[in-house]
Amino acid sequence: MKKYLAILTLSVLTLNANAQTDSTTTKKDKLFDHSIGIQVNDLIRQVFNFNNTSTNTNTNPFLLTYTINAAKTGWGIRIGTGYNYNSATTNDGINKKTTDINDLQLRLGIEKSFKLAGNWSAGAGIDGLYNTNNDNTKALTISFDTVTVNTKTVLSTYGGGAMAWLRYSFTKNILIGTEASFYYLTGYQTITTTTKYSSSPTYNPTPDKNDNKISNGSISLPIVFYAIVKF
Repeated sequence: MKKYLAILTLSVLTLNANAQTDSTTTKKDKLFDHSIGIQVNDLIRQVFNFNNTSTNTNTNPFLLTYTINAAKTGWGIRIGTGYNYNSATTNDGINKKTTDINDLQLRLGIEKSFKLAGNWSAGAGIDGLYNTNNDNTKALTISFDTVTVNTKTVLSTYGGGAMAWLRYSFTKNILIGTEASFYYLTGYQTITTTTKYSSSPTYNPTPDKNDNKISNGSISLPIVFYAIVKF
């Protein structure tokens, strides 16, 4: 009997020791911080700005951003995207105009984040960019000889530059931030125009085509605000 009690006691002590070891094992350190941001300038303007005639000076086209940073070093990869689609038609009975705008902006870069005093943090990095605009306009003038003018504008640019951001943490996971950048872009713009007349339905004119080289450098001031979720 004593032999069985000794074995049972030893077993209980062994299980208890293992349980304490498991409960005191520390969790692995977090390897990466993920951040998703969305522009809130329009929301802030609706809430705080009552002057409807004010001009929107925000030139930052990237509506959504995503960043993944190493928790220890702060080095990370950032992605941004913006998309704009708009279709509008005007018609006064004689002139009818339809415009379709289809624009896409992409960026990919690397950055280094820094912890500042209190709830503040900052970062700096380099981005590569690619933008494509595909806009179409159809203008119809109704008369004895109705004229239809189709204009297609395609703009493709690429480039890059430096950026920096500043953020404030309301909680561990909720932040608000702004950023500034200097980007240089270069590319080509192609404008194709086709004119047709109702008096010549079988006439298929050769479109007028213009190719233009585009280059520009732009500074985006820190006037864009992002609401950011960090996890």
